[in-house]
Amino acid sequence: MLLLARLDAGPELHSNPVDLSRLLIDAVSDAHAAGPEHQWELDLPEEPVTIPGDAGRLHQVVTNLLANARIHTPEGTRVTVSADADDEFARVRIADDGPGIPEAILPTLFERFVRGDDSRARARQTTAPGGSTGLGLAIVRKVAEDHDGWVSAENASGGGALMRFALGPGSVPEPA
Repeated sequence: MLLLARLDAGPELHSNPVDLSRLLIDAVSDAHAAGPEHQWELDLPEEPVTIPGDAGRLHQVVTNLLANARIHTPEGTRVTVSADADDEFARVRIADDGPGIPEAILPTLFERFVRGDDSRARARQTTAPGGSTGLGLAIVRKVAEDHDGWVSAENASGGGALMRFALGPGSVPEPA
């Protein structure tokens, strides 16, 4: 809650060039260590994706999204992280082939204190003691917005969940 209060008070972002490709490689490596029972995959362009931003906060965004994929899907789930960029903005996709997100919580998923339905979750020993606070995705949204970006979640047409975020200067079009 303290981090959200600080983020609400105004961005304390340290904007420097961030190698988003390296950040994703490191975050997926950490996710694999935390959840070796999942299948972690990376799909990155050959050239590094570099953006201006706060590396620590962006790492937190990716870590939170990967932790959600790990916690809310069963063992053996494939989680694919991909990125691309153009002259305007960078986009990251985190897709899993798990059970998807309950439709009832999709509209409020990035609000504070929203927690996933237990039917999507596997054993709760993977969460912090006492369970989830429901703040992780609210932090993700706030950090993305502070980087002139957005974050979205949807259920993929073939099953599973798809989380997307984009970062860039000025107005970035949100997904339809």
